[in-house]
Amino acid sequence: MSQPRPQVIVAGGGVAAVEALLALHELAGRQVRLALLAPGTQFLNRPASVAEPFGLGGPGPVSLTEVARRCDAELRTGTLAGVDAEHGIAITGDDARLAFDTLVVAVGARAALAAPGALVFAGPQDVPALAGVLEAAERGEVRTIAFAISPGVAWTLPVYELAIMTAIDLRDRSATDVEITVVTPEAAPLELFGSAASSAVEALLRDRGIRVIGGRATTVHRDRLELDHGASVAADAVVVLPPVQGPWIEGLPTDDRGFIPVDRHGRVAGARGVYAAGDATSFPIKQGGLATQQADAVAAAIAAELGALSAAPPFRPVLRGLLLTGGAPLYLRAELEGDDAVGHSRPIPARLHGEASTRALWWPPGKVAGRYLAPYLATARPIALGREPLTDRVATRHRASAPEADDALQLALLLADEDARSGDFSQALHALDAAAALAGGVLPAAAAEKRAAWKAALATHDKP
Repeated sequence: MSQPRPQVIVAGGGVAAVEALLALHELAGRQVRLALLAPGTQFLNRPASVAEPFGLGGPGPVSLTEVARRCDAELRTGTLAGVDAEHGIAITGDDARLAFDTLVVAVGARAALAAPGALVFAGPQDVPALAGVLEAAERGEVRTIAFAISPGVAWTLPVYELAIMTAIDLRDRSATDVEITVVTPEAAPLELFGSAASSAVEALLRDRGIRVIGGRATTVHRDRLELDHGASVAADAVVVLPPVQGPWIEGLPTDDRGFIPVDRHGRVAGARGVYAAGDATSFPIKQGGLATQQADAVAAAIAAELGALSAAPPFRPVLRGLLLTGGAPLYLRAELEGDDAVGHSRPIPARLHGEASTRALWWPPGKVAGRYLAPYLATARPIALGREPLTDRVATRHRASAPEADDALQLALLLADEDARSGDFSQALHALDAAAALAGGVLPAAAAEKRAAWKAALATHDKP
């Protein structure tokens, strides 16, 4: 008598969850029973929502019923509230108990408190409020607008999109005397993508009369935005990218912000059969493209355990960002380069090599660059999904495939250094925690020394 196929549940309804379901169907579909536990019946393309306040529209919602049907998966409506990993039980918000052999937690993150008094922009739900600011500026009631980044936010691209498209929109409304400012902790705009990207974005900002000021938003006081280093910026309206916190899933390990630490294959330590991907994990950059790459690593690990793959490639992050400008978009891409023999004794993380172009650097050229999700979103009814997954249209800079070339670890360490440079020691320590999980619980010696120094600096800063 044949054994029943293992039950794999994917929990979530966003980018990481849909990518995980598509990837699992492609890599191991005939060997598993798939189920999607989602809070609703529609997938919203949140990264593309930055265009909506400016009347540019965006992709409509995608039916999760159709996605589930495409993947031969059962769709269950509900939220993941807890996990009993020992007995293989997922507990929903309405106390239903779902048995699993493997669980993929891809539930995303939750909005946290941003600068008091500021307008938060985190997705479609915030479009009306920003549209109201544009209308007030057109009427002459708002003369200064600041777009800022909250402490703890590592993915800064949307703040530049919002500022650039605001400048264009107000010009079209003949509101040309509104002063627009971007507040960022970066040494240069979108510095993660390298000097070519920074130069291209600086030119876009300069041509549209947008000034850039260093710092992070803390609070809004009357008509000024206060920054973390004590300075302030004139602002009748402030729009911030908010920080997020983890989902705090009962029964799973979390860091002090509720995020789930995972290794480079997405495994959750101490929770048999449980994986996590996307914004719910402790990886410091919360971004759709990276979330899909984490989901792909999880799907590959599950497929390898079932014998459907000979080996499972780990999460090796490649940054892909599509900057909307109101005209031709700017494609940005960056990956790690450097010494192939990057081990735990190496004190300096690998470098990021970046490219910027008005021509598509990957295909299909979607806002969310998911290996399986991008082709799915690019076609109304994908017939041969998986035969032509997302591919880069530039030469990739392959690093060693040996275990010591751990790109996810090195990127987390690089981000920690950048956060510490800008004075955000709390976020730097958070990035080190993520690096420790990726490294199996042990940080490189140099990083461990930095942790001690940053903890001391944070304690000194927090003293009354």
